[in-house]
Amino acid sequence: MNFDWKNFRRQLILFLAVLGPGLITAVADNDAGGVATYTVAASLYGMSSQYFIILTTILLAVTQEVGARIAIVTGQGLGDLIREHYGAKVAVILFFFYFFVNQGVVLQNITGLKSAIQLFNLPWQPVLVLACVILVCLVIFANYKNLQRIFLVTIVFYATYIFSAFLSHPNWTQALKQSLILPQRDFIYNPHYWFTIIAVLGTTVTAWGQFFVQSYISDKGLKTNHLKHEKAEVYVGAFVTNIFSWMMAVAVTYTLFAGGIHVLGAADAAKAIEPLAGHLSYTLFATGLLAASFLGLTIVPLATAYVFTEFFGYERTLNASFGKGRVFYTFFILQIALGVLAALLPRVNLFGITLYADYLNGAMLPVIFYFLIRFSEDKTLMGEKYVSKGFSSWFLKIAAIVISIAVVATTFAKLWMK
Repeated sequence: MNFDWKNFRRQLILFLAVLGPGLITAVADNDAGGVATYTVAASLYGMSSQYFIILTTILLAVTQEVGARIAIVTGQGLGDLIREHYGAKVAVILFFFYFFVNQGVVLQNITGLKSAIQLFNLPWQPVLVLACVILVCLVIFANYKNLQRIFLVTIVFYATYIFSAFLSHPNWTQALKQSLILPQRDFIYNPHYWFTIIAVLGTTVTAWGQFFVQSYISDKGLKTNHLKHEKAEVYVGAFVTNIFSWMMAVAVTYTLFAGGIHVLGAADAAKAIEPLAGHLSYTLFATGLLAASFLGLTIVPLATAYVFTEFFGYERTLNASFGKGRVFYTFFILQIALGVLAALLPRVNLFGITLYADYLNGAMLPVIFYFLIRFSEDKTLMGEKYVSKGFSSWFLKIAAIVISIAVVATTFAKLWMK
């Protein structure tokens, strides 16, 4: 049988045409806060911190695909739909919690950028301010297409974590067993282990990611004829981002965890890894942190700006000039400015909120899943052809129930232990 190269080229061109929203959103979940969470978790629990990685990958793929489908069919972001169907009161309450959690993630990324600058032995105060000014100018003056190219290039630097993993000389069989089959037995009965697992889930499948992917797709203007290829792109993004996170865990497990070294963030990990795995591993870890901070510090504030303007009916598009999208861009700038001011305060370690911020992200997921389920199963909104049914429908419902129970149980367990 002859391979149909003509059809292959056509399908590849169509895939590349939709490339962006799914991959960028998924990998941006591994922002500086994500890197810190995976690092702290692996230093505490080794590869057992990645125990649910297969289920997490499936959940990320399903939620992003449902969100992408809603955006393509309706042409609206999730914030638009919530405001239209549930009213301004629900929108205001939801935005309050969303902004609170997201600003914590912005602070993580500011601190990640600060730490990366320090790891390269540069004066962090002026370089941090300069980097943030450049970032703001890029978002304001670059159009959608150019920004997307920058995001996609940034993702390439995440490959440094794959090299770091190999430099740690891991036991691959053990790593696969503990992350895919059975975690270390003594962790199973530890409530903090499950708290950490929810934090890992909350930095992989994020509340802001569900809003961003819909708004970003709506901004890109994808249509229903792009659905098949966008679904493939979302699945690729879910797989790629969790390969990166798994490799981070490998690099930390077979250096820091093996040596009984616990860290508070990615920068601490890079410093601690250097004497164990060499200067190259240190440099790779620092480069990965810099890329993660840059991507997260752009995407997360954009996600919040998208939601604010959708909830309250303002213009929101990356193709708009500053004058036309003044509220959108101003809200983006405000979040970064608040983060920089907090980082410039003496003796403030914002990575201290790492696990708690991502735990709150995980705790918000059932609420977001509720809206995804309601909108994706609404035949009036989606049409008979595009409603959710089968696997994606029941998997989201089960995930929402399980996460809710886990959040309540681990919260009470931690309070009881205090």
